[in-house]
Amino acid sequence: MKNLKINLFFIILLFALSCKQDDYTPLPKSYLRIDFPLKSFTPHIGDCPFSFEIPNYSIVVNKFKHLPPCYKTVYFPDFKAEILYSYHKIDTSVFSLIEQIRSNVDAHNFRARGVNENAWIDNENKVYGNTFEITGDVACNYIFYLTDSNNHFFSGELLFLTKPNYDSLQPVLEFIQSDIKHLIETFRWEDSSIIQKQESL
Repeated sequence: MKNLKINLFFIILLFALSCKQDDYTPLPKSYLRIDFPLKSFTPHIGDCPFSFEIPNYSIVVNKFKHLPPCYKTVYFPDFKAEILYSYHKIDTSVFSLIEQIRSNVDAHNFRARGVNENAWIDNENKVYGNTFEITGDVACNYIFYLTDSNNHFFSGELLFLTKPNYDSLQPVLEFIQSDIKHLIETFRWEDSSIIQKQESL
């Protein structure tokens, strides 16, 4: 009877050891692979006093009909993303317009991981500005402005039409950021007579 109890004890112990779970290590988050299109660009010359190049997988649309005619959207349908841009003729001081852009950047600070600011200087074409790359789960990850310091002021911001998730959006964000940099590099001010046309509307 004693031997039976001992054998039963070892059977239970063996069963308990065999049921012990292995240490569990959670796998890192993974995201779907994205096949990006080949980049090629086409000039965008509308009825506003500026021009630039956009990629062939984007279109310029007049999304907000109630806004002035030079407030438009560069839409990326494959990525559910858009660049909202606007144009102002400088009436008083360019610094007030710049401060408004910086205020827009600061509005994201409470959720941002950081802000990378870079200056753009194109003396040949009189295009100067700053870009702001905002990292983290924010509504807008990229803001920029361009000006000639005297007459023209152009600004834009990149938005995704999805819930902010910086880690999953980062590949697409970097892809479109290169398009924005190309937009800035190809940006030109156009004939000043177009400005007068806009003022008469």
